[in-house]
Amino acid sequence: MIIRWLIVGIVLWVAVAAVFRFVPETAVSWVFMTLPAAMLLVTHFFLRIFRVAETDRGEAASIMAFPGLLVGVYAINSFNYVFENSSLTLGPQFATLMFACYAAVLIAGLVSARVVVGFLLWIGVAVAFRLYGHLVFHTEQEGVSWSFLILPLILLVVTYVVLKLLNVAPTDRAEAASVLAVPGLLVGIYEVNSFNVVFPNLDPALGPQFAALLFACFAAVILAGIVTSRLEGI
Repeated sequence: MIIRWLIVGIVLWVAVAAVFRFVPETAVSWVFMTLPAAMLLVTHFFLRIFRVAETDRGEAASIMAFPGLLVGVYAINSFNYVFENSSLTLGPQFATLMFACYAAVLIAGLVSARVVVGFLLWIGVAVAFRLYGHLVFHTEQEGVSWSFLILPLILLVVTYVVLKLLNVAPTDRAEAASVLAVPGLLVGIYEVNSFNVVFPNLDPALGPQFAALLFACFAAVILAGIVTSRLEGI
């Protein structure tokens, strides 16, 4: 089993480096947000295809993640040679991307579909802000204040609905909601660090407020799990 998962891991991590090598620099920020989610989905897919028992998925994912350390060492130390198309200033961002992808692979072996749903949820929030954020998240007419009032409440309700759809037991909802929130931290890294690139439709001065809004949303998702654990009768 070790050889098989090492081979799968090598293929995955070489693919990550290839994506970063050939993707246009203008799309790098979106790669930062979507690639860890893709790695999680692909890892989950392989674990299911090879019918790995749930008790062995953590070990298999760890073996798959190991080649990422070796690929990362070489790619980071020889960044200007491996990634001729990228600016040297992207070196630290690539290292961050590798850490996020590494975490995504490990998470795929340790948890269920809840993390996948979490990634979809937070990427959906990012896409919504990219397409329509300028309509509500602005400095005029207290747009920021309304966003702080409305978005966390929406995510609280969405989290409750997701927990019900996933048939999560009331006693397990607090933990499940925390798992849903974790991918938001990974997505949030790229949104905050590359705010101007990810959200060209928003005022750059709103970056700190956006980061604070994300924290409020994370809190709302976690709170939804705690509160709804008491709402079994609904």
